[in-house]
Amino acid sequence: MRVRNLKSLFLKHFDFLRRDYGFEYDASKNRYFKGDQEFQVQHENAELKLWLSHNQKRVTIEEFMSSVENRDFTYPENFMPLIISMGDVDSRLAFDSKLIKEQMSKIFP
Repeated sequence: MRVRNLKSLFLKHFDFLRRDYGFEYDASKNRYFKGDQEFQVQHENAELKLWLSHNQKRVTIEEFMSSVENRDFTYPENFMPLIISMGDVDSRLAFDSKLIKEQMSKIFP
């Protein structure tokens, strides 16, 4: 069965936050949170935004990765700039969750 909505795809790729790091999931806001730490996803106007919040600072994953890598972060060329289909959302969230897993100690030391 294919998953076809943003909430289900976010759960599919980011539920490791609940399992491995003790975050809670808030379905009404489609976010994972733990104290002042939060991950939230939005898909509007063909743009997919993954927001990270920590210590009352909110940044996109692109902004976060740029600061971690000390250079402008860009997605691989095979990612479309406009995220229209749920297949595109699925691919991007899979990629983003991999980035987050690799950077958890830098995000929330």
